[in-house]
Amino acid sequence: MNTIRNYLDNMFLGLPETEDVTRAKKELLAMMEDKYNELKDSGKTENEAIGIVISEFGNLDELGDTLGIKQVLEYKSDISLITYEEAEGYIEDSRATAPKTALGVFLCIASPITLLVLIGLKELIFAEVKEELFIAAGLVVLIGMVATAVSYFIRYSSKLEKYDYLKENIFEIDYKAEQMVRKVQKQDEQTYKSAVSISVVGYILSALPVIVTPLVTETDGLSVISVAVTLAIVAFSTYNIINKSGAYDACNVLLQQGEYSAKNKSNKAFQAVSKVYWLVVVAAYLGYSFITGNWAMSWIIWPVAGVLFGAIKAIMDARS
Repeated sequence: MNTIRNYLDNMFLGLPETEDVTRAKKELLAMMEDKYNELKDSGKTENEAIGIVISEFGNLDELGDTLGIKQVLEYKSDISLITYEEAEGYIEDSRATAPKTALGVFLCIASPITLLVLIGLKELIFAEVKEELFIAAGLVVLIGMVATAVSYFIRYSSKLEKYDYLKENIFEIDYKAEQMVRKVQKQDEQTYKSAVSISVVGYILSALPVIVTPLVTETDGLSVISVAVTLAIVAFSTYNIINKSGAYDACNVLLQQGEYSAKNKSNKAFQAVSKVYWLVVVAAYLGYSFITGNWAMSWIIWPVAGVLFGAIKAIMDARS
């Protein structure tokens, strides 16, 4: 039954939320549910019943007179229909791109690790060697890793740019494509949730090295290396969640769920605020991290930014 309701929601996308449209939607839902129950009682399987219901009641233009909204349908905004091939292509490209994007993010977060480890080793073992040599070597690795990450972003982000309209515009998706997307989402759901759980635990544990090390030793070298360990844990946790979320996130986009819902897409103010917000967050993270060198703590900006973004979204939803 959820499939029928979701399909019905897609049918009414782009129509004004007037009393006549709301009434027509309720009437059509009742008709579809009655037909579905009748078919189930006659021995049809769930998929067979849903297919027949959609083929019989799935064309809103043909039902306009019956529902009393023919005139409203004439002013319905143009909404593109996403085909099975388009949906499948987006999911496959998202699945293929996710590991590359995850690696790029991993390299960015992990880029200072070599520098920190070398500085720590200099304090512990190579006290007589010039510190500048260690810093120079660490900076070479840092810049090299960041450059590699940027090349990954440029090379693979273009593969998904052609699908940006799915995130920004309201669309309809045909029944066959929707069924495929829901199947993929269900298959990937457990993997995605497991990755999120593991990464969240990793983020929590990442604070331990920089908290515990100063409590057990006052050696400066170990304190610096503990920061590198923290960054390594954060980098692996972030890689894990991005790597496993490609197809699942693509399914959310195609099903127009969560932040990609039709309601959010219609809220142009929210879209503008969202883009600016995350650009500011990235700038603040990089600026603070490079200026202070406090990479061990700067990552905290991401969970804080996520919570604040949720609050901003709730406020804007309430006002819309």
